[in-house]
Amino acid sequence: METKFYMEYRESKKAVEEMFDAYYKYKNSRRLRFFRAVDIREKVQEKTEERWKEIRKISRRERTIKAEFFEDHFICTTGDVIQEYQYSEIEAMFETDTTLVFVAGKNRKKESFLGLKKGSVKGRSLADLKKFLLERCTKVKKGIELL
Repeated sequence: METKFYMEYRESKKAVEEMFDAYYKYKNSRRLRFFRAVDIREKVQEKTEERWKEIRKISRRERTIKAEFFEDHFICTTGDVIQEYQYSEIEAMFETDTTLVFVAGKNRKKESFLGLKKGSVKGRSLADLKKFLLERCTKVKKGIELL
C-alpha cells in the first residue's frame, strides 16, 4: 500500500492544548454545548493539564504522532497506540489556525474526534491533502469548515 500523504510531529503540551481548543470550538459550533470564550480558554487549560499529566505517566519520553493517508483509509499512530479510520467514517472536517479536525460517525467504537497539527504535512502541501481528503470523505457535505 502506497502512502499518499504523511504527517509527523512531536507530541507536546502545546499540541495537546491546540487539540482541546479545536475540540471545544467544535462543540460550540454544533451547539452540543455552549461555552463563552472565557469558558473555552479555562476548559482548554484544565483539560490540557489533566491530559498532559496522563501522557507523562504513560511515557516520560516525548512521543511522535504520525498520520499516514492511503487510498481508502488513514492511520494515526501516537507512541504505540494505533488508530485506523476509513474515509467513509468521517462525517465532518474542520480546521483552526493550527489544527485539522476529523469527526467520525457515531458508529465508531471510540475516538470519534481527531485533531492533527496542520503544519506537519511532509513532502506535499496542506492544500493538496485537503483536496485529497474531500474527494475521499464523501459524507463531508460542507467541506472543511473553519472553527
